[in-house]
Amino acid sequence: MIKKKFRLGTLVFAMLLVCIVLVSAASAQENSKMSDKPSQLEQGLIDALKSNTNNLATDDVVANYCKANKDKIPALTNETFLAKNKLSLKTYQLNDGSNITFTNKGFFYISGTKEKQNNIIINQSATSSKSLVTPQYYELSYTSDITAEANFYNMWGSRLFTIDAVGYYGYNVYPAICYGYLEDAWYTRGTASPWQVSNWGSGSTNYDSSTGKKATVYAKGNFHWGAEYQGVGFIVQDYYIKVYSNCDQFGNYQYTLVDMH
Repeated sequence: MIKKKFRLGTLVFAMLLVCIVLVSAASAQENSKMSDKPSQLEQGLIDALKSNTNNLATDDVVANYCKANKDKIPALTNETFLAKNKLSLKTYQLNDGSNITFTNKGFFYISGTKEKQNNIIINQSATSSKSLVTPQYYELSYTSDITAEANFYNMWGSRLFTIDAVGYYGYNVYPAICYGYLEDAWYTRGTASPWQVSNWGSGSTNYDSSTGKKATVYAKGNFHWGAEYQGVGFIVQDYYIKVYSNCDQFGNYQYTLVDMH
């Protein structure tokens, strides 16, 4: 997919230029350090998500909390997404088993999973491609369908984009094998979100017995936003993000995992 520049307009562009001027050389070289303890604002959002007794949609809980605490949300400065400091993450688990991860770059994400029984016939026979002498037959067991999903939000509670990867795994203990099967993968942008994607891709990998690396089902891409003025554009933020699940030869699988840098 070809990277597209997003036109934000003259005023926004000028404001970004002013912010960039404020970025000092010293702050650009420093690595950001984040406390493992959530801030008061972050803890409040965690508590709101954990105490969602009305079973509101996650988007609504996030939007309502951020709207109610808009006066406490810090302004974006050179210490957030405009600085060249290192991306830092801190993750906390919610009651439903999903995780919320805060960054030092003006956004956060919530990663969870959906699971349902698939239509694969359990114990279907397969032939090993690694047989040394004669074809060796073995039976595969299969996991349920797993949807790895991560929703990204800005500090004001608006959803920026969502990444999903759907698939399942076939596994056997001996010989130690596990195959990943991708069924579908997609991303969706939030309303009026300036974020674009390039280098979009999805797929699956198999268990590697030589390294112990688990099988995966994944979706990935470079997510970015920026501005353009009179034909000149620049990228403000650009991150490689991979959302995936994984599984070992015993059928032990992990739900949503996120790699980002």
